Amino acid sequence: MKTRQFINILAVLFISLTLQAQDQTIFFGQQKAINNLSTDAGLSATELDEYLKKRYKRPLYQLTQTEGAEIIKGFQDGALSRSSILDYTKPAMTNNAPQQASAQKKELVAASVLEVGMKKRFHFKDGSISEGEILALDAELVTLITGSGEFKIPKTEFLAETAEITNKKGEKFVGHVLSESEEEFKIRTQYGDAVVHKRDIEKMSRYHGGIRDPQTEMTKRFYVGEASLLSVFLDPTANLLAPNTFYISGMSLGYGLTDRFMITTKYASNFNGDLNLHPKLRFMHNKSADKERSMSVGLGFHRSYPIKSLLGNYAHAIKVDALGDTTINQTDLSLDDVMKNASSTDDNPVYVEAYLVYTSHRVNPTGRGKVGWTVGGKISNAFQEDIQAQLKSGYTFDEKNYKIPYRLWASLDYDLRKDLKFVASTWVDNGYRSMDAQDAFQDYLGTDDSTPLSIDSIKGKKSMFDFDFGLLYAPTENFRIGVHFQQPFIDFYWEFFEF
Repeated sequence: MKTRQFINILAVLFISLTLQAQDQTIFFGQQKAINNLSTDAGLSATELDEYLKKRYKRPLYQLTQTEGAEIIKGFQDGALSRSSILDYTKPAMTNNAPQQASAQKKELVAASVLEVGMKKRFHFKDGSISEGEILALDAELVTLITGSGEFKIPKTEFLAETAEITNKKGEKFVGHVLSESEEEFKIRTQYGDAVVHKRDIEKMSRYHGGIRDPQTEMTKRFYVGEASLLSVFLDPTANLLAPNTFYISGMSLGYGLTDRFMITTKYASNFNGDLNLHPKLRFMHNKSADKERSMSVGLGFHRSYPIKSLLGNYAHAIKVDALGDTTINQTDLSLDDVMKNASSTDDNPVYVEAYLVYTSHRVNPTGRGKVGWTVGGKISNAFQEDIQAQLKSGYTFDEKNYKIPYRLWASLDYDLRKDLKFVASTWVDNGYRSMDAQDAFQDYLGTDDSTPLSIDSIKGKKSMFDFDFGLLYAPTENFRIGVHFQQPFIDFYWEFFEF
C-alpha cells in the first residue's frame, strides 16, 4: 500500500513539473531560432505573427517553451513551410469563398515585360521557379529553354519581377528585371534600360507577382567557382575527386573511389614501361557553411622510373670533374654527354615519393565565391640509387649539397567569377629549373629525348626558390583550361561525372 502511494506521489510530482515547464515563457534563444527559420522559409515577420496569433492566440514572445520547441521542430522536419503557414492563415471558407479565392489569385501580378533573349530566374503563379532564356514569343505562349529542356508556357503564368535598387552613390532604380548575371542586373525603368553592377549595390528589394520576396533581397547571389582544384600547377591540394568520378589531364588521369580516397597515374610513363600509381587519402575534413579545411597524405610508386628523367630533374647537380674537360658549358650538356648507359633501361630504379598537404577554403568576404590556400611538402628516394654509377668519367654528382630531394610549396586560388579563378604558387625545390616556352614544349613532347608528356628536361636554369601565377577558365562545369608563366605553361583538366 505504501509503495502504491509513493508511486502516485511521484506521478503527481512529474505531472506538476511538466505543466510548470509548459507554462514557462519561451527562451530568447528559441525566439531567435524561430525568426531565423521563418526567414529562411521565406516568411515575413508579419506573416509569422499572423500565424502565431491565429494558432496560439498570442505573439511569439508570449509563447511557452514547449510551444517554441514545437514550432522549431516543425520547421526542421518540414511540417511547417511558407505555403502551409499561408494556407493556415487564409480566411475560413464561406458562401462567397469562390470570390475570395479569386481575389487571392489576383494579388499575383502577371509579367508585362517578356522579350526574346531575357535570361534569368523566372517565377510562375503555381510557385515553380526555372532558370533559363526566352527563345521565342507568340500571342499566347513563351518558349523557354532551361537546363532541363525546352518548355512552352502561357504568358499569363509568368510573374512580374520588379526591383528597387539603390547603389552606393545614392542613385535609385525602379523597374522590371530584364536579366541577371553573376555580375550585374539589367532593369527596365520608366526612362530606359539600366545596367547595375552587383558590386555597386547598397540595398535592394525584389518583388515577384507584386509580392515582396525576402529570400531574394540579397544584393549578390552567392556562387562558387566551377573548378574544385586537385592541384595548383604541378602541386597537389588536399581536395579529392568526388566518388565514382574520372578525370584526365595533360599528364595524368585519376578516379575517385570514395569521399576519402582517390588514385591517379601518369599515363605517359605507363606506356614507356614505368607503371606507376599515386594514391591520395584525406584523413581530415571539416566543413561548415562558410569554411572548409582538409588534410591529405599522398604516395607515388614508380616500378621503373627512367634514370634519364631522374638525372634530368637534377642536371644542375651534375658537375664536370676536375680531371675532365672543364671547358664544357654546363648549359649545353645532353644526357648522352654525361650518362654511360643512356640507351639502357635495365638500371631504371624503383622510385617512391610521399607528401603531406593541407588546404583551407572560406567564403570570400565580398560574398562572391571562395578563396583558398594550400601548403605542402614532398620528399622522395631520388638519391638512394647510386647515381654516380650512371655517369661517364669526368662527371660527378654533387651528393654533398643534394642529400635529400625535397619540395615545399604554398599556393592560392581565388574565385574571380563562377568560371574563372586566379591561381598562384611559390615553392622551394632543390630539383627545380626554370625553362623558356620552347624548351618546355620540347620537353613535354619528348623531342629532346626525354620522357614525353612529362617535365624532366636536362635544360633550364637552376631556381631553388621560385613562384608562378595564372588563370583557370572553366567553360563548363567539368572542363577547364589554365594559362600561367612557368612550365608547362598550359594546363587542361576534363572530368567525367559518375563514370
